[in-house]
Amino acid sequence: MSVVAGVMAWCGQAQAQTQAKCGADGYRVIASRWDAVLRRGWDLRQDCAHPEWPVRLIAAATPGFFPPGGAGQPAVAAPAVRPLLVHAGDFVRLWEQDAMVRIEMSGVVEQSARAGEQVVVRITRQTDDAGLTVDRVGGIVRGAGDVEMEP
Repeated sequence: MSVVAGVMAWCGQAQAQTQAKCGADGYRVIASRWDAVLRRGWDLRQDCAHPEWPVRLIAAATPGFFPPGGAGQPAVAAPAVRPLLVHAGDFVRLWEQDAMVRIEMSGVVEQSARAGEQVVVRITRQTDDAGLTVDRVGGIVRGAGDVEMEP
């Protein structure tokens, strides 16, 4: 009989602890997370009356919920990531300009890059004796599909 009394006492303690963490709405918040993309908080809630049911992810009801470490302040927006202007495999215009002359040719860029980043452009040309010749030229991305040759 003492085993049954011990189990009943343990169940009573567990139920009292579970109900103590429950809110007035009948749910207990298990975890809270900050969604940086949507810029809002999310609560992982469990139903107190039915703890065997799956937990639910609910938008945080507290308007003052800020990310951890924010000290009650809204998160500072991350710096905007510059878009990729050239993608690996794209045809680009490769150019170089001098005081007297401007050279332009087309080629295929070998890696994706943003404005101001260095890339390698593959240029294929037909020759009389060897067939096709492939050259690789370094350049700096200046715009969408626009690469300036490095000196």
